[in-house]
Amino acid sequence: MGTDPAAAIRARIRADGPITFATFMELALYGPGGFYDDPPVGAGGDFVTSPHVHPAFGMFLARALTELDGALGAPGPPRITEVGAGDGTLARQILAELEAAYSAVEVSAGARAKLRQIDGIEVAEHLAAPVDVVVAHELLDNLPFRLVRDGREVLIDLDDDTLVELRVALDDELAEALAGIDTTGDLVVPVGILGFIDELAGALTRGYALLIDYGDESSAGEPHGYREHRVVEDLVAAPGAADITAGVDFGWVARHAEHRGLHAFPVVRQTDALLALGYEPWLRDELARQQEQLAGGQGLEAVRTWSRRSRASLLVDPDALGRMRWLLLATPGLPEPDWLRRARGRKTD
Repeated sequence: MGTDPAAAIRARIRADGPITFATFMELALYGPGGFYDDPPVGAGGDFVTSPHVHPAFGMFLARALTELDGALGAPGPPRITEVGAGDGTLARQILAELEAAYSAVEVSAGARAKLRQIDGIEVAEHLAAPVDVVVAHELLDNLPFRLVRDGREVLIDLDDDTLVELRVALDDELAEALAGIDTTGDLVVPVGILGFIDELAGALTRGYALLIDYGDESSAGEPHGYREHRVVEDLVAAPGAADITAGVDFGWVARHAEHRGLHAFPVVRQTDALLALGYEPWLRDELARQQEQLAGGQGLEAVRTWSRRSRASLLVDPDALGRMRWLLLATPGLPEPDWLRRARGRKTD
């Protein structure tokens, strides 16, 4: 099959017949030559995430993870597992703030090769016990999903050599899962996310999992592609050349987690989480640093400090990265952390 995801997808269809949209996503995003084979994040990539906007994000997240580890009361350094570690930017930021036994999980072979260049972390292809604290940042929205359109499932088929969509009747499993749900328009069925929650439930004996992503508490977003910081409408035309994503239905995720024996704390917006973790005092310190630099004749450094502070505002902007959701899962009996309680007490407009 080589390293061409389109060729791999055509070969699979010729061998097995039409494939689900989830299988198409798996091959297009994570197969050899797929979109995530070489992590496409950062200013020079196809999109940026919170850690790429400002390293303060990793600092605040480290504070949250430290409190979770403290609630576990385990001896020794925290055991942190990041699933979907990408290019390792968040791992570096967290490890700059705390000592931890850090594991980075990535299904993409290309991403794992890059992660192995970072000192002090273990790299794995799959989540495996024992784990104490799991973090997944912008992972869920890229996990493969099945796609239903106006009550019929969308499969991917071939017309000669061209990849095309094919609509078929729902199979029994999908029909049962969607009983009572309005299937008008496009409906994302998050089979990849639900499978990931199953893995979490099996790996967490006593611990927490913090899931951070785009979405809301009542529905999934529309499926779309993303490339070079722009939305891509056609998801099938060039597999491997664009991201494929949809906002996460955190209500569905929380219900499935509860079904698997985990406790789901209420979802909060990133704006409120970061404010609860000390964003405002940090911002005041940055402003004081800028003023000191100006007073000391360090004009260029003052401008740089101002620029970084401006970028950091995107982390809490409710119309930008601040709209992301944080969902904390825990094994039974573990307490709600203080930062989450403070975040829930805030009112984001």
